[in-house]
Amino acid sequence: MNQASNLIRLVVGIEVRPRQAKVRFVLDREQATRIGGHLADDLAGCVEAVTGGHLAIGPALLEPGQVLAPESRSPWQALARAARLDRPQAPGITSIGAHDGQLPDRMLGADPTPPAGQFLCLPLLLQVGPDRDEILAALERKLFDGGALRPPAMGELAAATGLDPIHGQLMTLTDLMALLKMQLAGAGLDPFWPPIEHVLLLPEQATKIELPGDIQARWNPERQMLTISLAINDNGDVAVDVPRLWWRAFRQQTALLDQHRIDWQVEATTPGLHIDPTMRWARVDRGVSDDADEVVPERDPELGLLSFHSNRGRRRYRYYPLRSEGIAELQSMLAEPDSGTRG
Repeated sequence: MNQASNLIRLVVGIEVRPRQAKVRFVLDREQATRIGGHLADDLAGCVEAVTGGHLAIGPALLEPGQVLAPESRSPWQALARAARLDRPQAPGITSIGAHDGQLPDRMLGADPTPPAGQFLCLPLLLQVGPDRDEILAALERKLFDGGALRPPAMGELAAATGLDPIHGQLMTLTDLMALLKMQLAGAGLDPFWPPIEHVLLLPEQATKIELPGDIQARWNPERQMLTISLAINDNGDVAVDVPRLWWRAFRQQTALLDQHRIDWQVEATTPGLHIDPTMRWARVDRGVSDDADEVVPERDPELGLLSFHSNRGRRRYRYYPLRSEGIAELQSMLAEPDSGTRG
């Protein structure tokens, strides 16, 4: 989470009830201005020193994963540009809002679809002076316990969006990371957090990461890519003690990477294994077969569809979907005549 030395990244975390009607996630300029004033008051009520800085308020409610994402996939640079925080600004507030439904930068809005969760984030960017470290330390001490939004801000957010907010909270990014990690731990998914944390905190540092299910991965800072190694045994299974646990962990890990807009790829480490360039599926060539041509799906009681076994052209293949959209692609591809060797 690299950032300019005079900027502090904050968020408003908003817990909302399940949506019953059409809602809006993007604020227009008037709405953003009203909400921004209330948020600035709430922030100053926690740490008075922020009044000497310049506060920029983002125009859209986002999923936490879009806020805690690699620099090129997150809204921070776009918010700094829109508020002109690349140069010193006088103390005050800049509220960024949509004009005729259009945002000044697409990175400020939801990507690629509107948020679906019940915890949303509104990005804030605070420009301060040489006392940045002291102000940040004060915010980290006070916001998590005392940064609840007061009724004026909550009311304006509800009126502007049509959402039914339960609670609103001013937070530092450290607070947000801790909250998400705690939520993952509650669901038993915290072992999948280390690669996310590494990418957010040390994106320029290469590292190897061992993940649940005996998954071996490494972070490539030049490509900003997490590479997951895939080795296959003679039976066409993943070459680990319990292959189904590998696939369960793989699906959980890649889903979390996608939520945080982190690029990933699968790397074949054994002969006869081909990875589709789109990373949607993998194919294992299992050699000569005298069996009749057929396609047999393999399903797991917990994981659902695991793979397709295909006999085509006197050879045996096994296809694994790597992404959910790979399932339909494989079904269509394997339904075509002489498709067993495609790819």
